Order: sequence, then C-alpha cells, then structure tokens
Amino acid sequence: MTDELAIHPASPDELVAAHRNVFDIWSKGRSLEDHIQHRLKSPTHRRAEWFVGCLDHRVVTSLAAHPVQFLVRGELLSGIAIGSVYTTQEVRGRGFAPRLIDWVEKHKRQQGTDMSVLYSDVDPDYYARLGYVLCPSWEGYSSVKGGLAGDAATHRLVPFAIEERLPLVKQTYAAYHGAMPLSVARNGEYWRMMLEKFSADTFYALEAPDGSWAGYVLVGPQDETWRIIDYALADRSEALADQMYRALAAAARTAGAGCIGGWLPDNRVTRSLFTLIPRQAEITMI
Repeated sequence: MTDELAIHPASPDELVAAHRNVFDIWSKGRSLEDHIQHRLKSPTHRRAEWFVGCLDHRVVTSLAAHPVQFLVRGELLSGIAIGSVYTTQEVRGRGFAPRLIDWVEKHKRQQGTDMSVLYSDVDPDYYARLGYVLCPSWEGYSSVKGGLAGDAATHRLVPFAIEERLPLVKQTYAAYHGAMPLSVARNGEYWRMMLEKFSADTFYALEAPDGSWAGYVLVGPQDETWRIIDYALADRSEALADQMYRALAAAARTAGAGCIGGWLPDNRVTRSLFTLIPRQAEITMI
C-alpha cells in the first residue's frame, strides 16, 4: 500500500466514512447506522470542519477542527479545537495522524487562525511530540448522601428557562471566565451550538440569601449523578465557589441523586470537597 496520503476537507461521503471508522470506540452502544446519524446531526460535529487523509480514495485518518475564539490575557484570538483524531487500525504506526494534524494546522494558519488546542483520549506524550503542551485537566466527584463536609449552604439553586436569562448568563460567563489568563470567548454561534447540544439539561440560578443573582450552573443528570457541565459566578471568591457546590449538593440530594461532580478546576475549595483525578477523556493540550 502506498504512503501517499491525500489530505483535504472531507466531502459528504468522506465524512460518513470518517464517522463509520470511529464506530469501534465512540459508538456509545448505538447501532452503526444510529451512530452515523447521531454524529451527522450532532450540533458539535455539524459546526466543525472535517478533514480526512485518504489512501487509494479510502478514508484512513480523520479529525474535526472546531472553530473557537480564545481570550488570552484580554486579547481575542481566533482558533480551532482539534478533536476526533482517528486512524484506522490497519495503517496505524505510519505517522498518518501527525501528518493530518500538521496539514490542518498549516491550512488554518493560512486562513488567519492564531492558535489551536487539541482534545486527546490517548497518552498526552503522543501529541507532545507534535509540540502540544498539556493543560491541567481534572475531574472529580463527591457523594451528597450525607451532605458535604462543613457548613450548610446559605445559597440555593433555582431552575430557570435559559431563554429568560440568556443575556445575564452570557454576561456572567464573560466576566467570570474572561478574568482568567486563557478562556474560551463564546460568541453567539458558540452559544447556539452549546444550548442545542445540552437542550435536555437544566440551568440553575445560584441565589444569595436575599434572592439576588450569584451565578448559574448547568447540570446534566446521569443515573444517580448530577454532572456539572458549565458554570459561572458573580465573583471569583472561594467563598462563593464553596456556596455553589454546597447548594448543588443540597439540590441534588433533594432530587434523589447520590453524587455530584464533573470537570472541575484544581483549587483549594474544590480539593476540600471533591476527590480530583486527571481527566481520562478529552484531555486538553495547547
């Protein structure tokens, strides 16, 4: 078999082939046809630009380049988030994925893209050889059956319809995450994708004792776990973060859940309430 890999944006048929190729690891229990249709209809995958590498007109490697804007120390930069990198088993070890990534990075740079991140489900050392640097990526969970250790919550969570408070949610997100050295700057298109993707999940307002707005949390129940999908608070104090977790635990326990958690930051408050471990999926690299 030739090593002359033909790399280019995926055609509609090649996109179907790329989704078919990843069935063995990302099907999540669906049938092959359901798996393909799910990925074709996914808000996240539809928004991405897909690239493939072909041997003899057959897709053997592929990836998605998701458009992202980054805020880096106050400067807005255009970027991509590379994900769903996959090479078919019979041609692995021939360097096709690195060649595809390199081609896509150069192609997007020529179009004015400033930076890229990569989401990995494999050993980060693989992508470190390509120049990507590992970012701290943590997840953690805590039982709520007996309540979180420490004082009871003074704040509470109240569900709301996102359509009623979307401007406030956007403002809170931008102020909270924009204060960090590096964050994702969510434009209108990004918010539309996210709200469609998580349409079955619930937004909760974090209310202070006087009923005022203190932030929001997006929660996705999974079995007996309340998974934290997204949040932003009115300030970055440890005290308010502590109240968010305690209010979440109280609401989850009332709803009959046994556990809360998700992808979490590594800080003093989080470590005092959760057992943090390095993330095993969608490990972030820059």
